[in-house]
Amino acid sequence: MEMKRESIMVCVHYGPHGQRLIQRGSRLAELLHAPLIVLTVDALGDNEYNREKQQYLSGWETLTKAAGGEFVIRNSNGKKTSEVISKTAQERGITQIVIGQSGQTLWQEITKGNFINELLERIGPVDLHIVAVQRYPELLEQTHEQGITAYLLRRKDRYVLSDEASGDEAMKGIFFRELHTDFNTGLFKIVTNGEAQYLRVVQNEWVKPQ
Repeated sequence: MEMKRESIMVCVHYGPHGQRLIQRGSRLAELLHAPLIVLTVDALGDNEYNREKQQYLSGWETLTKAAGGEFVIRNSNGKKTSEVISKTAQERGITQIVIGQSGQTLWQEITKGNFINELLERIGPVDLHIVAVQRYPELLEQTHEQGITAYLLRRKDRYVLSDEASGDEAMKGIFFRELHTDFNTGLFKIVTNGEAQYLRVVQNEWVKPQ
């Protein structure tokens, strides 16, 4: 019986971990001499994250093509993300899937509940690699430039990034700029009561969780 050729699919969602997942998948594909597909499922029905989405999509596509892979975007059209992933895997003859698991980003929408179980039931005889990506400090060296002292300044109902303190409501922290971007997009680290917190900054502005 002839063995099925290996084929790798990486699933990325909007957040700072896509680059690591693509790198993990590309290394796996190289090791197995297998084709690489990077899939993102657009499950958002509004335009709130368009600016952020376009930036990530562009960076991911560039990274995927550099690894010799194919970048695919699928709209959920109201279907479950697990269903879209499994259908794409079936269509492309995928044998191994790489996904990330994090409670810090919009992946929380996907990875909470029974998503993993649902996906396993749907994909059948496909290996599933779940990469733990919830620990930001471990990712910073791979995905971000060296941190610099910066401030988030309040402008009415917005907070904008600055390299100088101005006004009474200036939040001091360390800004880690994402690699491979021309914009001030990355993570802003603040320490409160000895605990570190990382805030998402997209093009000079703090993107507050909804």
